Amino acid sequence: MISQNIFLAQTVNFILLVLLLYKLLYKPARNFMDKRTAEVEGQIKTAEENQAAAIALREELEERAKDSRQQARQFLDEAAKRAEVLQAELLQEAREEAAAIIRRAQEVAELERAKAWAELKDQVAELSLLLASRVITQSLDEEQHQALIHETMSQLDSLSKGNHLQ
Repeated sequence: MISQNIFLAQTVNFILLVLLLYKLLYKPARNFMDKRTAEVEGQIKTAEENQAAAIALREELEERAKDSRQQARQFLDEAAKRAEVLQAELLQEAREEAAAIIRRAQEVAELERAKAWAELKDQVAELSLLLASRVITQSLDEEQHQALIHETMSQLDSLSKGNHLQ
């Protein structure tokens, strides 16, 4: 059988072994596990914070991108409006320049017509003088005189109706 002294010594040894293992192994292992758990929890917390920051940053970037797209649309709209205004101004300037050219051409045509009319008057005067000199140099009877006047009037009518510029 088991003697009481051995039983008591083994029990004391067992309790001392448990206390020794508790002090030397269990406490350091427990402290290590607690520290490791705290580190993992800190990393999880940091990861969650980083994820929240990343989400906030993504939302901010999306908002900035939306603002940038809106600004780009505004710039394009403004540029299109400026182009339309510029086009209208250029078109108006072209119209004014065309009108000025037409006006100058009409003025030149009017001057040419006046010049032609003056030349025509000079020619009529010369013709009249020539006619008068012929009449004076020739003795015309009444019938020749009427024919000459009629011919001159016909020529003047045809010149005034079709040959001068209007």
